[in-house]
Amino acid sequence: MLSPLVVPAVEWRREEYLLSTDPLLLDIDWIHQQLSEHTYWARGQSRAMTERSLSASLPFGLYHRQQQVGFGRLVTDYSRFGWLCDVIIAQAWRGNGLASWLMHCLRQHPDLQTVRRWMLSTADAHEVYRRAGWRVVANPGHLMECPKS
Repeated sequence: MLSPLVVPAVEWRREEYLLSTDPLLLDIDWIHQQLSEHTYWARGQSRAMTERSLSASLPFGLYHRQQQVGFGRLVTDYSRFGWLCDVIIAQAWRGNGLASWLMHCLRQHPDLQTVRRWMLSTADAHEVYRRAGWRVVANPGHLMECPKS
C-alpha cells in the first residue's frame, strides 16, 4: 500500500518578503476573497471550493511583514508534472517582480527537481510568464481537454 507523500514546507526570503509552502501560514480568507472577487477564472466560487483546492495542491504563499500579498498553487505528482494555477498578486503589490520571483522559487523547490512538464493557462498574463521563462505550448495539437457538458 502506498503512503501519502509528506512534503516539508520550504521558505525563501527577499528583502521584507517571505515566500512559503507552509499551509499553516495561509490567510484563507484573503485567498478566497482574491479568487472569488478578483479573478476571471474563479469568480463566485464557494469558500468550500477554495478550501478543497488548497488541500489538494502545493501552496505558495507570498507575505510582506506577515501580511499575505500573493499566492499561487501547484497541482503536481512531485515526479514528472506540475500545473501552476491561481497565481495572484494583490493589486497594490504588482510591479515589484513578485510573480516572477514566485515562479523562480517554484522551479527551485527541492521536491520538484524531477518535474519536467510544467503547465499553466492564462488569458491575460502571457508577458509576465514569458519573462519568467514560460512559452506557448510548442505542440498544442498534443493537448486535449474534456470540457464539462
